[in-house]
Amino acid sequence: MSEDIRWEVVEESALTLPDHEAIAAMLGQAFPSWSHWYVGGRDYAGMQPERRVVGWGADGTVLAHVGIRRMFITVGGQDVLVGDTGIVAVSPRLQGSGVGRELLVRTRAVLEGLRVPYGFLGAGEDRIPFYAHMGWHEVDGAVGTFSAFTADGVGVNETEQGGWMVLPVEAQLEDWPTGEIMLNGQQV
Repeated sequence: MSEDIRWEVVEESALTLPDHEAIAAMLGQAFPSWSHWYVGGRDYAGMQPERRVVGWGADGTVLAHVGIRRMFITVGGQDVLVGDTGIVAVSPRLQGSGVGRELLVRTRAVLEGLRVPYGFLGAGEDRIPFYAHMGWHEVDGAVGTFSAFTADGVGVNETEQGGWMVLPVEAQLEDWPTGEIMLNGQQV
């Protein structure tokens, strides 16, 4: 890593408006096709996280970010407590520098502190190898349904096949149930 980063685990209620604005600015850069969602202090487009891992630059800009929220999802008819993990991003100028790996190491520590059985996330096809390298496992053939993000209007159910990943935290991967995944709400 070529830049000093101050890492912080922040509870959602401890963030200030300038913090939210700084996070939103970086997310808009990291996700340009969704940048219209990340304006002002709006730094999430789905479920609001309860904890965040934030990497701050010396100038007060956000260089890395992830949001986490404990929630129950239904897998094959069985309720499973997960640490839903989302809005994972590294500033475009630092992508490929190792900051993403450090972010996920810190994310795992937060999930362990929350004592959830599993971390859970939806990943784009091009991101699966990165997450797999960091210990996440793609759920083969998984179909997941969730309420679509509401930043552009009312939420509707959306179903996606593939890209659903779990990270064993306090449970074993072989104990993950099989079957359709229902998030029963939005993703972080």
